[in-house]
Amino acid sequence: MKTNNILKALAFALLITTACNKSEIANDENAEKKGFALPVTVNATRGGDDATKATYNESTRKLEFSAGDKLFVSGSASGAGKFAGALDYVPATGKFSGTIYTQNDYDGTADALFSAPGSVRAILLPNGYDSYNFLSISNNNTPAVAYDDVVSASTANAFVASETAKKTGVEQLSSEQTYTYSSGFALSPQNAVLNFTISGLEAGEKAVTLITKYSGMDFDQTMSGSVTPNASGVATFAIGVPNNLVIKNVANNLTVGSSKFTLPGGTALATGKIYNITRGTGATVNLSTKNTAYTAQNGETLTGTLASKVQISIADGATVILNGVNINGSGTWTTGNYAGITCEGDATIILSGTNTVKGFYEDYPGIYVPENKTVTIQGSGSLNASSNGSGAGIGGGIGFNCGNITITGGNITATGGNGRPGIGGGTEACGNITITGGTITATGGNAAAGIGGSNTGSCGDITITSGVTRVTATKGNNISPNSIGAGAFGTCGTVTFGTQQMYNGTAWSPSPMVAGSYGGLNLAIITTTNTDDTWTLTPVTP
Repeated sequence: MKTNNILKALAFALLITTACNKSEIANDENAEKKGFALPVTVNATRGGDDATKATYNESTRKLEFSAGDKLFVSGSASGAGKFAGALDYVPATGKFSGTIYTQNDYDGTADALFSAPGSVRAILLPNGYDSYNFLSISNNNTPAVAYDDVVSASTANAFVASETAKKTGVEQLSSEQTYTYSSGFALSPQNAVLNFTISGLEAGEKAVTLITKYSGMDFDQTMSGSVTPNASGVATFAIGVPNNLVIKNVANNLTVGSSKFTLPGGTALATGKIYNITRGTGATVNLSTKNTAYTAQNGETLTGTLASKVQISIADGATVILNGVNINGSGTWTTGNYAGITCEGDATIILSGTNTVKGFYEDYPGIYVPENKTVTIQGSGSLNASSNGSGAGIGGGIGFNCGNITITGGNITATGGNGRPGIGGGTEACGNITITGGTITATGGNAAAGIGGSNTGSCGDITITSGVTRVTATKGNNISPNSIGAGAFGTCGTVTFGTQQMYNGTAWSPSPMVAGSYGGLNLAIITTTNTDDTWTLTPVTP
């Protein structure tokens, strides 16, 4: 978790019960640790009903002590000099026991040491802290000096993901500490913990970001990490939020991979509290029941055959699953003046099962991607997207710009209408096209590319990486110069295959393109019976 604030701790009271028998080991050259040993036993009691401890209890939504927990105490005092030590929790006695090492010879008790003028800090190191690499004991100078040990926090590793509640990282993100001592250590909570369970995600590691801000200020603090959903598409993870931060009140303040969510923002989170946040796959909407326009919301699954000529849209920022959707568009100016699916802004479409989406009025694409927005298509299902006349299969249509198109998975067949690409722009400009996964077959209409520009419009950069299974692009006819790139009278940005730039916006290199290996992708050029050509790209090492 990248944050400038070291996550602090949650409250309970600690009572020192014994402190005796120091031993000098500073002059023992064979000793691993050097200092004056002061055995200590700590009796731990809770600091209140809202205090948390170490191991997360799903039923109570609180933390409890468990074997493996440690209490790290450090500081300095007149006479003793610097001191430090990690005390182990003993479940049988309910106490922490261990050794405090002092820099100088010390004849007093632990109680006197911790309450003497100087400085002291006590912090709970929860079970597994060292293996999670968030809270760890390190040394300022040399590891042989025990009293110079300190607790360090690795905020880059403070984000923990797993499939089980106990190992979500809740305990690792809930440290408790104090800087004062009065007949014991009374630790106080300094952060809240957001404990997430999110369903409906695609397999594979996902980057996660949460946008927070400093309370009363406009300065943002973005917290980031990664999670890996389980085989069922469920990710369980935790984020610790220090007490001076609040979730920023903006749309899409939480992202998990390409999925975007909006959490309630602006309200301060109570320190010491654990907030369970569950997001399921959302409602399933059967399109056969829709006889008026419908906008799919974040987390919903669309299914069924659309029986009426009504507009189907996806809300800005939403992630929607298509599972057995059939939109067979047909329409006129008075009935069906829209795409098969209209994305209202940024959107993620997850493919499951077999899906067909065809635009309604001829000027519109199968799936419309709005200008300056990005639509991402992913999943393991299939999609057949096409125009009903003169729109792209996925992208733009006649008389309006379209945005960026990203494909990371799925088996996709996209067919453009007259003068339009299978994937790309309409008569006007289109954004960037990025394909990093899946099996893609894109066919352009007359004078258009298979992937890229229409007969007259422009498109941005086109990137196809070696993560794809196969990409096959066919231009409309010989009037079009490219199966991937610009149409007959249009322009496009750079074209990159794998790691190699093939087109710089002006010319191809090599030119003419020939079958071969380019940037980690194999390119095969196939001449079809109608004298069009097809480019098929597959990874060099599938």
